Amino acid sequence: MACYSGSKPAILDNPLFRNFSLDDSAKDSLKDIGFVLRKYPAHKMITEQGQEESRLFIVQSGWGCTHKDLPDGERQIIDFTLAGDVVGFRSGNTDAQSSFTAITELTVYEARVKAAMSAIAKNDELAELFFTAVSRQNAILTEHLANIGRRSALVRTGHLLQELRVRTERAGMTDKDGYDCPLTQYDLADALGLTAIHVNRMLRELREFGFLSFRKGKVEFLDPVGLIDFAQFERSYTR
Repeated sequence: MACYSGSKPAILDNPLFRNFSLDDSAKDSLKDIGFVLRKYPAHKMITEQGQEESRLFIVQSGWGCTHKDLPDGERQIIDFTLAGDVVGFRSGNTDAQSSFTAITELTVYEARVKAAMSAIAKNDELAELFFTAVSRQNAILTEHLANIGRRSALVRTGHLLQELRVRTERAGMTDKDGYDCPLTQYDLADALGLTAIHVNRMLRELREFGFLSFRKGKVEFLDPVGLIDFAQFERSYTR
């Protein structure tokens, strides 16, 4: 674990706070939480499933993931984490139910859960902000469950890549054609409940249908409206 060095971004510039205009009291309460900016290298496991964990994180930059590790060495990626996402918000110091790992170099604001809970108990605006973040995360996880449980392999692949487009857009990480994406086919497989070979085939079919192209670390949308319709994607759950 390494402390951040260089010019530090202001926490209020984080996408988490973009739609909230906090008053001075809420800003003071936020300061009382004691967030520290830290940088983790790519592939670093930040929290480990089954270990007692007391930290809360707000992602500032980079890509990470939360995942459930299985006894046979397999894993299920629960979610990919991007700028503005909150990880580890829960009541008290408990054993982590999943692991949190950096995919790329990852910069996060880090604080103790106990300090955050104390601050939001005293300030309604701050409480609304964090509970809105948790509600959004729950909505995203609901869609991921629907993906694995009921959507076809092709639809779920298109749905996830479209979801990530909306989320990278929110984080300021897109351009007019799409977004840079560091995920491997193994990462996508672990998120979609497929094999890497199956993911490769789904990406090829999405390209052949003219919906998107995923090559050399870039997801490019060829027919975004068509993909939204095909994947039955409704972006409201990502807000």
